[in-house]
Amino acid sequence: MSGLIINDNIASMRAQFNLNKTQDALAKHINRLSSGYRVSTPADDPAGYAISQRMGAQVMSYSAAIRNANDGASLLQTASGAMLTDNTILLKMRQLAIEAANGTYSPKDLKVLDQEYQHLNSEITRIAKVTDFNGMRLFDGSHPDFKFHVGIYTNVEDRLHVHIGKLDSDNLGIGGTNIMNRDHAKNAINQLDKALDRINAVQGSIGAIQNRMEWTVRNLNNATVNVQASRAGIRDVNFASETAAFTKRQILSQSGAAVLAQSNLIPQAAIKLLP
Repeated sequence: MSGLIINDNIASMRAQFNLNKTQDALAKHINRLSSGYRVSTPADDPAGYAISQRMGAQVMSYSAAIRNANDGASLLQTASGAMLTDNTILLKMRQLAIEAANGTYSPKDLKVLDQEYQHLNSEITRIAKVTDFNGMRLFDGSHPDFKFHVGIYTNVEDRLHVHIGKLDSDNLGIGGTNIMNRDHAKNAINQLDKALDRINAVQGSIGAIQNRMEWTVRNLNNATVNVQASRAGIRDVNFASETAAFTKRQILSQSGAAVLAQSNLIPQAAIKLLP
């Protein structure tokens, strides 16, 4: 449409439309630059928002799995430390049994040796009763198996398992032993060797799981970093490009406001045509 009209200032309406578009875009740039996110609502990028939310859930799950693995490693370290004490006690008991088996001690001497032997034997049982982690007894048989959830899903591969069992004197086979004479001492030596084998086997199993825990934590940390990097690529704003776009919109906003002011003056030309 050409000509000079007053009722409908088309030029002003077009300038207002473009200025509103610029202001809307400018508001989005400001929100992105102030929040640091390119995608903060589903309207910004529906697919990207859904993917980033799913990745966020993965990151949180990885963090929980890392805590599980570290807690499991702490439990195993507690058990390993107690079994190291058991191992030292059993070696001392074996030393006493070797001495008693020599045949150079009198009954009174053997009684003294056996007294120390029995105290050590009782200490094995006491350790089995009192060793705990977070209120769970580790050696009394109430929790023979420990399962650690170190993955973010529910598959078998997401769990590590270790068997400890009951480790008191009776279950180690040394509960009724004594070193009051040579024959009893030799029997005690045989039973102590079996007990040491049992303790060493459990310690070996725990040590292997502890090593796996370390590698599991490394793998989970690596996965966390990779998922966070992918999520950042989808959700986080590129400040360089966003700042350039923001500057462009600022210029357009200023020029649009100036053009709108000029377009509003166009109808005033009609006044000059009035006599």
